[in-house]
Amino acid sequence: MFRIGDFSRLTRVSLKALRHYDALGLLKPAFVDPFTDYRYYTPEQMPRLNRILALKGLGFSLEAIGDMLDDDLSAEALRGMLTLRRAQVEAEATEAQEKLLQIEVRLHQIEQEGKMSKVDVLMKTVAPLMIAGAREVVPSPKQMRERCIALNGEASMLMAAQGLKSDGISFALYYPTEAEGIDVEMAYVVPKSAKPVQQGKAAVHPLPEVTVAYAVYIGSYDDFGAVGQAHAELNGWIEAHGYAVSDASREFYLRSPKRFADPDGMMEIQYPVTKKV
Repeated sequence: MFRIGDFSRLTRVSLKALRHYDALGLLKPAFVDPFTDYRYYTPEQMPRLNRILALKGLGFSLEAIGDMLDDDLSAEALRGMLTLRRAQVEAEATEAQEKLLQIEVRLHQIEQEGKMSKVDVLMKTVAPLMIAGAREVVPSPKQMRERCIALNGEASMLMAAQGLKSDGISFALYYPTEAEGIDVEMAYVVPKSAKPVQQGKAAVHPLPEVTVAYAVYIGSYDDFGAVGQAHAELNGWIEAHGYAVSDASREFYLRSPKRFADPDGMMEIQYPVTKKV
C-alpha cells in the first residue's frame, strides 16, 4: 500500500489531482488513516487511474468519465458517448483547419503585398428578418446616390402607411443581375409580425436566415474606390476560403448616409455564403 505522496510520484499524477478525483468519487483511497487522515492507495487501483487519464486525454469531462467508469453503464451507452466525442473532435478539427486556412491566406497576402489587409473578415449567422424596402435597377453608378435616397424615401413612406417602426438603420441590398445597371433595394428592418405588402416599388417581405462573411468599412460612402476595394477584399476572402456567394450582398449603414459627401460613414458589408462542395 502506498501513501498518497508515493502513489503520486509512482503514477506521475499530482497530489492535487488525486485529491480532486477522491472528492468526485472517481478514485477513492483504498484506506484513510482515521488518526492522521493520510490517504493510502494500492497497486490494484492503477488500472482505474490509467482509465481516468486515458479518457481525460480523449477530452471527456470528469463528470462524463465518472459515468463511463460505472459498471452498470451498458456497452451501447458507452458507444454513444464515444461516438458523440468523436463528432466533437471532428468538429474541432474542422474548425482548426479553417483557422489554418485563414492563417495561410494572411501569410500569402503579406508575401504578395508586403502588408496585412486593412479589412478584417469574419463570419456569423444572421437571423431571419422582415424588411420594408424599395427596389429598382439603377442604370448608372453616377445615379446611385440620387436613386438610393429616393428609394429610401419610398420605403419610409410604406412604413408610415403600414404603421411600422424600425431601428433607424437603413441598409442596401445588391442583387445579382444580368441586365445593365445596379439592382438595388433600400430597406429597413421592421417587426417580424409585419404582413407582406406591395406598394409601387416598395414592399414588406422576409429575408431568410443566412450565414454571412462580413467586414466593417469606415470612410466616405461616396468614395466608390474605397468601398469597391472593401467589397473586392471580401469577395477575395470568400473565394480563398472555399465559399460561394449565395444571395444579395448587404450594406448596413451604421451611420446614416447624408445627402452630401460625408467622410465619416460607417457600414457593415455582408455577403451571404455557402460552402462549396
